[in-house]
Amino acid sequence: MRNGFKIVDTDTHLMEPDYVFEKYIDEGYKLQAPKMGKAPESGRRTFLVEGEPFTREKGKYPMAAPAFLESVRKAMKRFERAAKTGFSAESRIQDMDEQGVDVQIIYPTAAGQMMGREFRDPKLLAACCRAYNDWSADFCSRDPKRLRWAAILPMQDPDLSVEEAHRSAKNGAVSFYVRPNPVRGRTIFHQDYLPLWGEVEKLGLPISTHDSASASVESFGDRMDTHVSGHILSHPFEAMAAMAGLIWYGVLEKYPKLRVVQVEADAGWVPYWLQRMEQHWNYSGNAEHEYLKRRPTEYFKSNFFVAFRGDEPTMKAAVELVGDDNFLWDTDYPHPDGTFPWGIGAMIDQKIPDASKRKILWDNAARAFNL
Repeated sequence: MRNGFKIVDTDTHLMEPDYVFEKYIDEGYKLQAPKMGKAPESGRRTFLVEGEPFTREKGKYPMAAPAFLESVRKAMKRFERAAKTGFSAESRIQDMDEQGVDVQIIYPTAAGQMMGREFRDPKLLAACCRAYNDWSADFCSRDPKRLRWAAILPMQDPDLSVEEAHRSAKNGAVSFYVRPNPVRGRTIFHQDYLPLWGEVEKLGLPISTHDSASASVESFGDRMDTHVSGHILSHPFEAMAAMAGLIWYGVLEKYPKLRVVQVEADAGWVPYWLQRMEQHWNYSGNAEHEYLKRRPTEYFKSNFFVAFRGDEPTMKAAVELVGDDNFLWDTDYPHPDGTFPWGIGAMIDQKIPDASKRKILWDNAARAFNL
C-alpha cells in the first residue's frame, strides 16, 4: 500500500534462469528442451530451440542490434540488486515492499519470446509451456498471495492449449498470457480458437494479451528494420487489432463473460480506438457482422481492461472520455523499458480523482484477475 492506495502491478516479468526448460520439461523432451547457446547470426547468448534462437537476431524488428543491446545494458543497471540474486522471488518482494506494491501479475520474458516462433513440433512447444508454467508456480509459491502468475499456452495447437489451460488453472494460474500476433495465419479471434475461449470463460480467468519479440510469427514490428522502431509499433498496434477483432468477429458476443486484459501497450489510444469503431457502427451498424448485438463500446466496457504505465500525459483525458472502470496500472518490472521505480509515484501524481486512482491501482485489477 502507498499513500492509502492498495496496489496491483498488472504487468511484471519473470527472468527465466538458464536451466528452466531442461529442469522442468517432461522427461521425454529433455534432449529437445530449449538451452542457452550462441545465436548463429549474431553470436548473442540466448535460448535456442530446434536449432534456432527464440528471437529474430537480424533483419526486420531485430533483437541483436549492438546499439539497442547497449541501451538495454545501461537501463538494466537500476536492477543490479535483483540481478545479483538471479532475480529471485525474495528480491522481487523486497522491491515490491519498497514501492508499496501489494500484488504483482507475472508474465514471462524469454518464454514470451519463445511464443513468437513457430515450432516444427507443436507437442514440443506444449512441453515447453508446461515446463515454464510449472516453474512459474514454484517461483510464486514463495508468496502465492502477492506473486500471481499467468500461464502460457501452446497456441499453435488449440486442442493442446485447452489441455494446458485446465492444467495450469488447477496449479494456480490467474490468467493466460496470449501473444496477440497471428500464429500460422490464425488470429486470436479465428474460429479455430473459439473452443479455447469457451473453456477459458468457463474457468473464469482472463486472457492477457501481450506482444513481445518475434522469430517467425507475424508482427506489426516487421514493418521496421530496427528494434526500437519495431517495438514502438508492435505492442500497441497488436493490442488494437486484438481488441477490434475480438469485438467485431463476435468472440465476446459468443462468450460474454470472457475477460480480456491488455498490458504493456499503454492505454492513451483507447479513446481514439473506441471512437474509430463507433464511427463505423454509426454508418454501417453490424453490416458484415450481423451476429453483433451491441455497440463496440459496450463490449469494451463489459470485457476489457487496458493498462497504463503511470507516466502518460494522456491518462487524464482517457479517464474523462472513457471512464475509470476499465483501466489498470503496470510497470513492466524488471524490464529496461518499463517505469520501475518511478511509475507508481507518477501514477499517484496524475491529475485524476483519488476514486479513479483507487480503481486503476486496485479495484479494476481485483475484478479482472479475481483477486
